[in-house]
Amino acid sequence: MLDTIASSLDSLRRAEAAVARSVLADPGAAVRDSLAQLAGKAGVSEPSVLRFCRSAGFGGFQEFKIALAQHLAASAVREEVGDRPTPLVRDLSPGDSVASAAEKVLNRSIDALVRLRSRLDGMALEKAAGVLAQARRVQIVGVGASGTVALDAHHKLFRLLPQVTASTDAHLQAMAAATLGPGDALLAISKTGTSDEIFDVAAIARDGGATVIAITASATPLAERADIRLTVDVDEDTAVHTPMASRLAQLALIDVLTVAVGLQSPPGLDRRLARIKAVLAGHHRVPERPASPSKSTVTQKTSEES
Repeated sequence: MLDTIASSLDSLRRAEAAVARSVLADPGAAVRDSLAQLAGKAGVSEPSVLRFCRSAGFGGFQEFKIALAQHLAASAVREEVGDRPTPLVRDLSPGDSVASAAEKVLNRSIDALVRLRSRLDGMALEKAAGVLAQARRVQIVGVGASGTVALDAHHKLFRLLPQVTASTDAHLQAMAAATLGPGDALLAISKTGTSDEIFDVAAIARDGGATVIAITASATPLAERADIRLTVDVDEDTAVHTPMASRLAQLALIDVLTVAVGLQSPPGLDRRLARIKAVLAGHHRVPERPASPSKSTVTQKTSEES
């Protein structure tokens, strides 16, 4: 859509071209602007904006804005992004309405997933999956918001691997790490990569000979300590709210890692999954309700008890 607008600049009237340049300069702002605001930025009248919209093939200003918003959202999902946020990402403000805040939160979540997809190291992912698939024991650790991700990782991976445990308690994590050795793996999860508890646990596990896999931000102490790094870099102000977009990206990465582990066909996978399926089938079976005793049976039982 933006390419089409850019290619049509030479064929537009002067005022319409001014509107087109304003839109191309900041498409995200054009989505948010009112008719009067866009006209003011372009230095033209409001009818000129409407004429531009019609020249672009739309029935009016609102139809143009909807199409532009859809284009930007689709581009955010399709294209790889660099260090700059996509045009749809905006910070929360105290005066936001509920609808505006919801839009901002969801747009930031989309941006986080696009960044994860564009920066994911496929070789590191395959290596991590291979280590987990062949590990004798897997210990998963995380604290705070990353602790909930650690528990989700356990929920996913214990079905595939013979021995998987998870902990969000610093003391239990340290003790568990001390029991790991060669052939074992530690999956350490930390948004910031600066948590002393997780860093210490990683050091303990690595000193014992275990392989340390970290899901964390790049260029952090935990990333440097890990044998395999799966980085999640999300710009998020945790002073304003608890980690949200970064947690979502971590959870998505756990899903990706789980699928990658499954593709490695860990030893005994088919047997474990078959037993889990059989157990679940038994639990989901609706028990038969006992038949209500007849009046004569109740009378007879009462007589016997007397």
